[in-house]
Amino acid sequence: MRSHDIKNPEEDKVLGQVELTEPTDVAAIVDRAKRARKAWSSRPVAERAACLDLAADSLVDVKSELAELLAQESGKPIAQSDFEVGGGMHFLHGNAEEGRRLTGRMLPTEGNMGTEWDLAYTRREPLGVVAAILPFNFPVELFIEKCAAALVGGNAVVVKPPLEAPLVVERFREAMIAAGIPEDILAAVHGGADVGAALASAPGVDAISLTGSTAAGIAVARATAHTLRFLHLELGGNNGCLILDDADIDLVAEEVTKGRFMMNGQACSASKRLIVHRSLHDALVERLAVAVEAQSHGPANDPASTVGPLIHVDAATKVANQVANATSQGAELVAGNGKSDGAYFPPTLLAGVPTDADIARDDEIFGPVFNVIPVDTAEEGVMVANASSFGLMASVFSADPQRALHIAEELESGGVVINGSDNYRPPVIPFGGTKLSGRGREGLGYTLEELTREKSIIFRRFRARPN
Repeated sequence: MRSHDIKNPEEDKVLGQVELTEPTDVAAIVDRAKRARKAWSSRPVAERAACLDLAADSLVDVKSELAELLAQESGKPIAQSDFEVGGGMHFLHGNAEEGRRLTGRMLPTEGNMGTEWDLAYTRREPLGVVAAILPFNFPVELFIEKCAAALVGGNAVVVKPPLEAPLVVERFREAMIAAGIPEDILAAVHGGADVGAALASAPGVDAISLTGSTAAGIAVARATAHTLRFLHLELGGNNGCLILDDADIDLVAEEVTKGRFMMNGQACSASKRLIVHRSLHDALVERLAVAVEAQSHGPANDPASTVGPLIHVDAATKVANQVANATSQGAELVAGNGKSDGAYFPPTLLAGVPTDADIARDDEIFGPVFNVIPVDTAEEGVMVANASSFGLMASVFSADPQRALHIAEELESGGVVINGSDNYRPPVIPFGGTKLSGRGREGLGYTLEELTREKSIIFRRFRARPN
């Protein structure tokens, strides 16, 4: 195997190493997981759940260390990194509890002529070997979201952490193995797109849970179509935030600022398209310009930083090119200089964005950029929002809850938040998109249901007939 240095986004510090997996070796790793899976799924769910609890408890004393490492490898500001590491521990405990509650259903055979003497029920069973492919922006959260749910449900997992930020994920994986999960049941492969493609197409993989770009999801779907492999996909988003003419503009500015700058703007569900009634456009732009200037842009491990570097130099360069393209199509650069500096891209505000500009539809900016699109009516706002090929989350701001609800029901998205940021993902909410934003739902309990199947078991003529 070849070792690979993991550096911070600024590329001036080596944080650790991983051993790269050769694509030709992936099939053997999957095969070992497949052969080990039966013994794991035969263990009582209480034992599988106990391993998750033990792993979470073992990480408590190193939480600050892991948060510092996550900030350095991903560029995520330290406060957000600390929250994500703590959330990973919470998800371990949460999935343990969900596993203990996983049940089937009694089926109403008594109410059907011809089956009234039968006894029928369902149970939840594992899918088999789950390939979990993770993104760089929330690596710990999504590692636990996918893998803990799959494991407590009796599956084996082969995970591909993001090559940009694999170190804290590996620390969590090591803790889970030390807690009693066999290494072949929670295997890892490291590498680029070629390793991901080898994992997705490997014989023996029964399901793929991927969070990443829409292009990656489509590539996986094409490569596995002949197998009808189960796909659980959370993909890109260009969320539409509709701001109606009666909205509280101060609330809007506060909420969308939080929603846009999380993970330096590199979140699939960030508030990317602010579709505002023209009468409120200037007032919103004024407030957002203040918010942009208020951000502290600097190293991720500096507690004062609210926006850190993007994941690498190429990411920052891409955002700069998207901003330049938007201004060439009529958007006004109100705040920020539109230029990248290494991996850094400053918080930026684009106003007066035309409804036919690329960023008003499908050009998703993965960086700290506000994109304000004026419209003349609520109906036009819905049309602009739904014109995107994406449909992850959306939001509506209005003083009239009935009006907001009507708009929410018209929006083509996996969820809608009223009077709040659409970057909303508490674990109790089923999270996922429509259209090119993916299929399936994630969250505590929801991921577990996605990564298990329901089997019916029927006893014919089991009930005793009366004399």
